[in-house]
Amino acid sequence: MFKAAPAVLAVSLLAGCSENRPSDKVAGPVVRQQAETDLLEGLEIVDFQRSNGQVDPVSAYRYKVTYTYRLRLARPFGEVVLATARPLSEELHQAMAGAARADGDWDALQQSTRLMRFSMAASQWVANQGDGFDARRDALLAACEPCRAFWESADDPGRAELRRIAFINVWSYLEDKQFRDGAQVGDSVERYAWHYFEKTEKGWLPAS
Repeated sequence: MFKAAPAVLAVSLLAGCSENRPSDKVAGPVVRQQAETDLLEGLEIVDFQRSNGQVDPVSAYRYKVTYTYRLRLARPFGEVVLATARPLSEELHQAMAGAARADGDWDALQQSTRLMRFSMAASQWVANQGDGFDARRDALLAACEPCRAFWESADDPGRAELRRIAFINVWSYLEDKQFRDGAQVGDSVERYAWHYFEKTEKGWLPAS
């Protein structure tokens, strides 16, 4: 009886194993795209690597692949907040203009709802900090002069409220990601992302 050479046998076994789970070539780009939803201007993803995988307990044809990575500051904390707060404040200004249109305009209603959502989120985040917010705000603005100028809005007082709403929403987003105020270039936090894949006649494909 013919016996496979050890090297050939090893290759065959590895090939068989790889078919039982999505390869990095298949899973990596899909999960990476999911991880990139974390990104803001001034943030970058580093150390992106596969960390775990498991068969769906409901179906042997579904497989969950998890990657870990670090979300790292490429700019100081305050500058990262400001880089996204600026365009966001412009979007909110447009939303306010849209909300001012005649009643019954569906687009105006959507704009008004979006503006209210950002405003309420900012107010709640500040309120949750009680008396500690003012000192925290002053410390952040003292470390980032462009942030202070944006916050105080001396160049356009009429936009001060919207700018602050935008700034606070981005700030709270970074806090939610576990970044500390005043974090510097190179500081990072650990994150993970995952996606399910389905085994089909064409191989493993992302599950919807």
